[in-house]
Amino acid sequence: MKRYIAFFLSILVLATMTACGGQPAANSSPSGEESSPVFTTDPQIPEQGDNKPVGTKDPEQAAGPDLAYSELVERFRTLVSNPFGQDSDQPGEMGVLEAARAAGDNAVYEMGYRIEDLSGDGIPELAVGSRSGVTNALYTLVDGKPELVFEGWYRSSYVYMGDGYFYYYGSNSASESGQGVFYLTKNGTGLECESFLFTGLNSDGDLEVYRNETGSWNPAESEKADMTAEDFWALDTPGDPLPLTPFSGTDGAGAKESRVPVSVQYLTEAGDVDCDWVTLYDGPDSCCILFTTDSRVTDFTLLDLFAEDFTETGAVIFSATPVELDEERDSLPSVMTPDTPVAVQLIFPGDLPAYGISYVDAGGKLRRFAIDVSGYDGSVLLEEADPLETQFILPGKIPGS
Repeated sequence: MKRYIAFFLSILVLATMTACGGQPAANSSPSGEESSPVFTTDPQIPEQGDNKPVGTKDPEQAAGPDLAYSELVERFRTLVSNPFGQDSDQPGEMGVLEAARAAGDNAVYEMGYRIEDLSGDGIPELAVGSRSGVTNALYTLVDGKPELVFEGWYRSSYVYMGDGYFYYYGSNSASESGQGVFYLTKNGTGLECESFLFTGLNSDGDLEVYRNETGSWNPAESEKADMTAEDFWALDTPGDPLPLTPFSGTDGAGAKESRVPVSVQYLTEAGDVDCDWVTLYDGPDSCCILFTTDSRVTDFTLLDLFAEDFTETGAVIFSATPVELDEERDSLPSVMTPDTPVAVQLIFPGDLPAYGISYVDAGGKLRRFAIDVSGYDGSVLLEEADPLETQFILPGKIPGS
């Protein structure tokens, strides 16, 4: 049945990210191995002033950076062009492959690379990541050869701020989330911490915000910050996304809209929204999300997801069954159009998604997605299940430790 709704749910969105475990674990790599929350070629976060080079960097290397990085760029282009058709456990490739699988058919348009001197030492770096801002891998040239500086992924991500600085987002659990400013060392071969904030529970079980200048997640090595959890989540990242060249070779304008018609966002604005409504959970930590489409789709279905098994590559195999709707209060359109949005009230109970959707697009293709929360900015997102598998499989989805 149709409902007219008037919600202002920013508080519930906050509750989702803090109490519902919406933030992913920073110390879990896409392969499931333990690593530092700030992933570098050395698994330890460098101490202040530690500028040891891994090798010798010669400014003359800058003469042909495109050639030096060309093989690596083509390797990433191959991974992004066919993310579901291959696997990788190579450092630097895992985060890129995970992001490409999340982007699905749009990966070659949404992901790209840039060769630029970010550290200021005269040697250009190679950045690979999402054109929306997240850097999944950064390389520099050492002895004329590419060397990984750091890797970012769903649960431990970096956004470029300019002048060699990166903003870090990550989380170890529902109560432990971190944000910080890191910068490239003078020789560009590592990251150092300038400031780091993270949340954690005190002895009374209350959420506190801590700060330090080392990148440590240990409250004993930090001091309490003069801010609330709400202040922590309200922090904005300065700077603009690093402009990347898409792997498609074109900017792909309009590609996302035509390839993935259905999108999702939090329903946080006050006012009446005329839409179909489904209640999956209406408890104290619930939130509301809104599905919209820019083109006609059929067989729009909400799914219950339950993790049943893991593959050797860290992908999660889910059971996916249609949600049983309450006929008295729930309603889904048989055909979804731009004029028939769908609102869903639900909860994000942990690190792994509990709900998903499926529909048939205009080309007659069945599309299946998990409903999840971004570890980068807490936004709600859709992650596509492997289209080559009959089972509902999300590649690289590792639960928090």
